[in-house]
This record gives sequence, structure tokens and C-alpha cells, in this order.
Amino acid sequence: MKSPAIPKPKILVVDDEPDNLDLLYRTFYREYRVLRAESGPAALEILEQEGDVAVIISDQRMPMMSGTEFLSLTATRYPDIIRIILTGYTDVEDLVEAINAGKVFKYVTKPWDAEELKLLVRQAWDTHNVLKVRTEELTRSLRRESLLNTVTNTIRNAQYGRLGTSPLKQILQIIVNTVGHMLEIDVCILRPFQEGRLAKQWFIYQKSRGVDLPGTSLANSSPIWGETIWETEDIEIINDVALDDRFLGELPDQQSRRLTYQQADIRSSLIVPLISQQSLIAVMALHQCREPYQWEDDEIQLVVMVADQAALALSQARAFEQLRALATQQALVNTITTAIRSSLDPQEIFTAITQQLGEAIDVDACALSLWRDEDEFVQCVGLYEKMDVEKTPPEYSLHSLSQSLVPIAGNPVLQQLLITTQPVAIDDLEVKPQLNGFDLPLRTPARALLIVPLLADGKVIGSITLRQLHQPRIWQETEVNLAQAVASQASIAVQQSRLYQKTRQQAERLMELDRQKTEFFQNISHEFRTPLT
Repeated sequence: MKSPAIPKPKILVVDDEPDNLDLLYRTFYREYRVLRAESGPAALEILEQEGDVAVIISDQRMPMMSGTEFLSLTATRYPDIIRIILTGYTDVEDLVEAINAGKVFKYVTKPWDAEELKLLVRQAWDTHNVLKVRTEELTRSLRRESLLNTVTNTIRNAQYGRLGTSPLKQILQIIVNTVGHMLEIDVCILRPFQEGRLAKQWFIYQKSRGVDLPGTSLANSSPIWGETIWETEDIEIINDVALDDRFLGELPDQQSRRLTYQQADIRSSLIVPLISQQSLIAVMALHQCREPYQWEDDEIQLVVMVADQAALALSQARAFEQLRALATQQALVNTITTAIRSSLDPQEIFTAITQQLGEAIDVDACALSLWRDEDEFVQCVGLYEKMDVEKTPPEYSLHSLSQSLVPIAGNPVLQQLLITTQPVAIDDLEVKPQLNGFDLPLRTPARALLIVPLLADGKVIGSITLRQLHQPRIWQETEVNLAQAVASQASIAVQQSRLYQKTRQQAERLMELDRQKTEFFQNISHEFRTPLT
């Protein structure tokens, strides 16, 4: 098998005399690909068409455009080309002008020695290669610096909260947009890793569409892209999917991955983990489509450096959002506490609890129910539903709420609450149909549920149910913690309400006894007075 032929380097010879052009061609055609032009304008057209010319040999005295004028134009447009000028005159002014304006490498007088000119062109070719390598290194350095500066600025914005209400999502989108654009990648995906698994939401940049997609797996991006990235703590380099062992086996994972890559038309990938404090926090995938791609070491190093900075940005943004969630939780708890203290009406308190919690977590509905282990049914005492302008507002009276009953016996969710006294989070009821029996008989069945118990003396006295109607939802730890904090305040409200009701009933009984006592003594007094009269 023959090795592929190495292409000859290109040189351009420019002279208005055809004999000189033929002589130069015969001198260099064995080692170089010689391009010929009889004037400066013709040579500029050849440079524009050919490109990647290493050396120019130009005559000085030519009609229309002198060699100095021609070389000065090439020095501006093609700075990496090495320029040699030929002349039959030794005018000092021409020499100075050629060196200063045309950036000439050597000045050769006619007639020239063929061997000396060959040696000179070889030196020029070596110089061109050195300049080309240095230019490429400088370009990579500038690209690396620009990329790292962008990610660093993202970190700073996250520290000071300059990116709006959700810095975490904006940071992730900025990272994929920057990496995809700067490295000219077909597709760049970043998928967070949290709570021991890859999140169902990812962030994507696609070069082919010419736009930066917001990157949510449930809306604007095709779900197939999320399957092209997997959990890993090692850098995985895939130069050609068709030749990689990770896609050639018959194991279920290999078959599934191979089918996914075929559907997405991915030929090469670079999978890079984002690790902070020795913990995996996200995975980034760079995909090249249609044709195989050989990942260079400098590209891999650059992506790893960016991944380190991105991991720092992501960890800081998560810390910022955790602090903000704690502040939101405390503010909500304070609001509910104020509502409990300012009213003795249980219905007002329960309505305030469900509305405040439902709006804070942004769910479709929130219900508060009272029940115990010995009860037969769950009784709904407070309900919040998000208003939908396209639908009729809900019409629930106090009476209809009290009749919204759910049986307790045999219900797996309620039984789990009783046994564990811990929240139950159901991301998708379509995946777990066996748990689909627990829900209030409202207008629309739920798709995702979060049920948090109300506890008193370690026993369940009720629950708060958060409902997502139309889409699955991964309940975040911060949301569960917030619901538990509100449930604690709701338990206090329930106990206070029951104590208030009990106290009021006792007061009413005492008043009734006092009335009966007064009436009894009035009757006795009347009976005593009548005989005496």
C-alpha cells in the first residue's frame, strides 16, 4: 500500500519576460509547485485563487506595477509569504524601498546563480514554515486566552449576580455557546450531574442551525441529544465512531449508544467531565457530525482547561442559588408565620399557606389536607391553583373542599408517609402507574406529585401536596426542603387551630352552663316567692 504523496510547496514567480519565467520554472519545478505570472495584477489574482503560497520571487522592473509595489501589497494581505526580489539594477533607493515597503527577505541581482537561488529559496521555505508554526501557536494561544477570559467573566458575573434571576442556567448556556463557537464544533452539550444522576435538562449549542438553543430536553431541543452524553469521570476521545470499540460491541449499552449516534449523525466526540472538589458536577460533550475528526492534543488541553473553569463557575453558581433558595425559604416561612399570628380563622391560614407555597415553588396546584392514621379519608382544607387565562377559574367553596375526600387505606403513597414520615416525590406518574391512585378529585389529573407530611409529636396529622399537571418534574432538594419548612409551620397552625376550636367549644359550654345555672336559680327563686306571696 502506497503512502499518500506529500504535496509540493507552492512558489510564485513574477516576471514580464517569458524567458525568465521559463528559466525559473525549470530551476524549481522538481521540488516545488511553480505558479507563474507576467505582471503584478495577474500575480494577485493567482494568490487569491491558490492560497497557501510559501515564497514569491518577483522582478523589480515591470510595466503596470513594479516589484516593490506588488510585494508591498502582498505584505499586507499575505504576511506569512516570504518575498524575494530580482533586479538587474543596484539602485540604493529601490533596495531601501523594497526592504521597507515590501518586507523583502532577500535582494538578488541579475544574472543569478541557479544553485545559490535554490539555496536561498530553501532558506525562505524553512523560514515560512517557522513563521507558519509560530502563527498557529499564537492563534491557539489567543483563542485559548479569549475562551478562558469569557469563562472567567462568567464566573465573575455569577459571583456578583449580574446575570438576572437564574444565573446557573445562563452560565451553562454561555459556556456551551462559547466553547462551540470558539472551537467551531458542530454540537456542544453540557448536562449537569446532581443527586447522583445526570439531570433531565441540558444546554446545547448547534452550529448547523446558526442559533443558540436554550437547551431544555422537554421543549426546544430534540431528546436524542441528551442520550449522546453519559456519566463519566474520565476524558473520552472518540475520533471515529465507526472504528471505536465503545460502539462496536453487542452489549445493550453499546447498541443503544450506536443507534443514538447514528440517528444524530455524529462521527467524532470528545466527552469531558466537569469536576469540582473531587465531585462530578456536569459532563460536556463536543460532537463533530458527518465526517470523522481527529482531536488534536492542544484542542483536548484547551477543552480540559475550559472544563476546569466551567466547573468552578458552576459550583459558584450553585452556591449562589442555594443561598438564594435559603433566603426565599426564610422569607416564605416568615410570611406564613405572620399570617398564622395575625388570624385565628383556620380557613384564612390554610389558604395563605397553600397560595404562598404554590407561588414560591411555581407549581400548578398546592393542597393542604388533614388526616390521621385512624381516619378513613383525607380531608382537603386548603387549595391553591395557578390561574390560566384560557380556562375557567376554579370555583371551590368551603363546602366542596370539605367533601374532597381521598381514602387512606390501601393507598401506597399515604402508607409510605405514615411509615417513613418523610416526603414522597414522584417525578412522573406515567412511569409509576402503581402510585397513580393518590390525588384529589380535582379538574385535571397530576403528572408529577410531591407530598410532604405534617407532623405533631412524630405522628402524621396531615399533608401538603404539590401538583404538576402536564409535564414531568424533577423535584429539587431545595424545593423539598422549602415544602418541609412550610409543613412545619402548617403543623403549628393546625395545632393552634385545633386548640382555638377546643378552647372556643369549652368557652361555649361554660357559657351554656352559666345560662342554665342562671335559669335554674331564677326558676327556684320564682317557686320560693310564689307560696310566700
